[in-house]
Amino acid sequence: MTSATTTSFVGRAEELDRLLRLLERAERGRPAVGLIAGDAGVGKTRLLDELAARAEAAGVRVLVGGCMEAGDVGLPYVPFIDAFRDLGTRPGETGVAAPLAAAVPSLGRLLPEPATDAGPAPPPGDGFERVQLFDGVLSLLARLSELTPLLLVIEDLHWADRSTRDLLAFLIRTLRGGRVALVASYRSDELNRRHPLRPLLAELVRVPDLERIDLAPFGRAELAEHLQAVAGQPVSPAVVDRILARSEGNAFFAEELVAAGAIRADIALPEALADVLLGRIETLSDLAQEVLKVAAVAGRRVGHQLLVAASGMPEAEVERGLRDAIAGQVLVVSAATESYRFRHALLQEAVYADLLPGERTRLHATYARLLAAADRDPAGGDGSAAELAWHCLASHDLPGGLAALVRAADHAATVFAPSEAFRHLTQALELWSRVPDAAAVAGVDRVEVLVRAAEAASHSGEFRQSVGLAREAVEAIDDQAEPLRAAMAYDRLSSYLLDVEPEMDLARVREEILAASQRAVELVPAEPPTPLRASVAAGLARSLIVARDYEEARRRGDEALAVARAAGSVGEEARALVIVSILELRFGDVAAARELLRDADRAAAAARNRPLELQARHALGAYELDLGNLAAASAALDQATELAEDSGLTWSGYGIDSRVLRCIVHYSAGSWDEAERVAATADERRPAVSAAALYVEVGRGRPAAEARLARLAPYRKNDPYVAYLAGGCEADLARWQGRPERSSELARETLTTQEEAGAPWVLSAIWPAALALAAEADLAERARAAGDQATVKEHLAIGEDLLARARDALRRARDLGRQTGPEALAWLARAEAEWTRVEGRPDP
Repeated sequence: MTSATTTSFVGRAEELDRLLRLLERAERGRPAVGLIAGDAGVGKTRLLDELAARAEAAGVRVLVGGCMEAGDVGLPYVPFIDAFRDLGTRPGETGVAAPLAAAVPSLGRLLPEPATDAGPAPPPGDGFERVQLFDGVLSLLARLSELTPLLLVIEDLHWADRSTRDLLAFLIRTLRGGRVALVASYRSDELNRRHPLRPLLAELVRVPDLERIDLAPFGRAELAEHLQAVAGQPVSPAVVDRILARSEGNAFFAEELVAAGAIRADIALPEALADVLLGRIETLSDLAQEVLKVAAVAGRRVGHQLLVAASGMPEAEVERGLRDAIAGQVLVVSAATESYRFRHALLQEAVYADLLPGERTRLHATYARLLAAADRDPAGGDGSAAELAWHCLASHDLPGGLAALVRAADHAATVFAPSEAFRHLTQALELWSRVPDAAAVAGVDRVEVLVRAAEAASHSGEFRQSVGLAREAVEAIDDQAEPLRAAMAYDRLSSYLLDVEPEMDLARVREEILAASQRAVELVPAEPPTPLRASVAAGLARSLIVARDYEEARRRGDEALAVARAAGSVGEEARALVIVSILELRFGDVAAARELLRDADRAAAAARNRPLELQARHALGAYELDLGNLAAASAALDQATELAEDSGLTWSGYGIDSRVLRCIVHYSAGSWDEAERVAATADERRPAVSAAALYVEVGRGRPAAEARLARLAPYRKNDPYVAYLAGGCEADLARWQGRPERSSELARETLTTQEEAGAPWVLSAIWPAALALAAEADLAERARAAGDQATVKEHLAIGEDLLARARDALRRARDLGRQTGPEALAWLARAEAEWTRVEGRPDP
């Protein structure tokens, strides 16, 4: 394995701050004690290293010692001998240590010869000699702290011998003066009920002012930062999620997974890490190890009765094994759910990987049989379909696995978990051809599974997959035999294509969007009014907006609304209201558009259609932002984001877009810290999220801006919105960096891209024009100062063209009756002012 450690200090700001305050207290003459607890590998040593480095930088004398994994066997006082190893290397230390060693001979055994300036001392005895030794160490620490403040760190206290524990307890109880801070760490996952450190900890927690820190694993953001530091490069969100699920935020486990190649692919448990984990298992009794094998096949968690039944052993025997596993900190018991879980996911993974293939298959088949029986019996508990599917597939029961996967997907959809539903349904589709009479086994046909999978993919942010699945569904349906079903599939395809539009050839995709919507309308009779007719009419109106045929879009939108009301479908009425509101705003009736959207929100809520409700709230936030009502926009977008998170729609199209606009709203309002926080918590599955983060990075001069621009480069060709955000921000950045030529070039490219794409936003033309004019003004002033009139004329010509294009954007919008927000007007005023600089008559 390669080394994957890092010296970067990630997270732990609050914990470090508490320790530094403890150190400050000691520097003021009030001895301070700290205890750091945490699982192995969670980062205790890294935190202590950072504390020691900060302390040394502040002039504090730092002594660090660690206990050995030898328990009560071997040399006593090992961590103190280790900590005092370099005493005497600083001025005055020998003068402090030597007289004490002469007065307390046993103290000399703990000190290096240079510090005592005397021969080796005899080993400490019992009784009074031991008390003298303890008092000698106490006096040594106090007197050393008179030279300079002192930090004594004792690591791995769980391995401390009895003498070390006794000396530490004595110091903590009796340390009353001196500028001394004592900080000790121990592994909380090593402490079984009979561990000898437990009595000492129970005594220490009663010490006044003792600072106890329970070090938790990294959260997702901290782990992402840690992985980037380890790998030396940005790590994709999907990889962060994968390593987080396996390491559970444990820094050491994450590093070992990275070293074994987990960033490149989903790897098996590294052998070196498996050995470390299995080492803990092998210290348990044979009975405990057998019980753990059965538990590992169940997964991370297993209920008591299910475990007993699967083991085939008497309950009393299973319980004896469980007690050993719980005492050994391998399993954790939950009395509330009468279940057990592995203390860490990798412990379960290590035990499972160590099983023989036959053992795994047999145990999986046993669990599948028990769960299926419980599922059939109303009194038998709530067998999980997803769990049943896993055991069926692992025991090679493909029909049972297929049926369970479809049921598991249904359950995931009802609890707003589209990612899980998508995973179950794609697994079902992979099995389909391998299961005889699959439709009868699954209870639904393949087309239905495709349609459901496409919807789940769209809701979970897997946009390309949603399009692929919808296309497959359309191809699998006979238009003539099932026209209504085909219409629904075409309508869905048209909707999903909108989400992948930026990632593909723009013109071709827009043609497919419109063609799919038109085919859907053709397949559904206009009479009688039905919810499906309302749905496909609204879908066609949406596609016509994309095609910029606003008059026909309005006609189809009105039709959709009328049909939905005639059919009595509240959900389809909500869908139509959103479309009609978009058109009302485009034609300038802001008040009507706002009211229609509120009606749409209420109708979607009444229909319990979460995706439509999210769309309505997102649209309302976007409207208010366009109109400059930042408080109202922020409120609507906050509601949209909250709804998305509660409904499992966080990474759906509107879920992501709501985050983008939230970032822009906070940036516009001057709340840059909040804008940065929103951008940091957003996934980069959509380039627009990353592009929005540029505002603050450029505004604050962050070096990360250039790296982000490089990552966005491939998307700027096909996505007008990303081209707009990234192009404008890069132009702004270039001007701040003193490169006006490059700034003007970038801004003009952005303006041309927006004009060629027929971008519907007035601001998309005016903002880059104003940025380019600012750069041209800089260049004109420079040429004027140099007396270069020919170059001045060139910049005047460019500037005049830019100003005309900015003014024309506003004129065209007003000719169409479209509302122009205050931001566009403000940037136009900026463009006019920059033009006066180009002309040589600056007029702010």
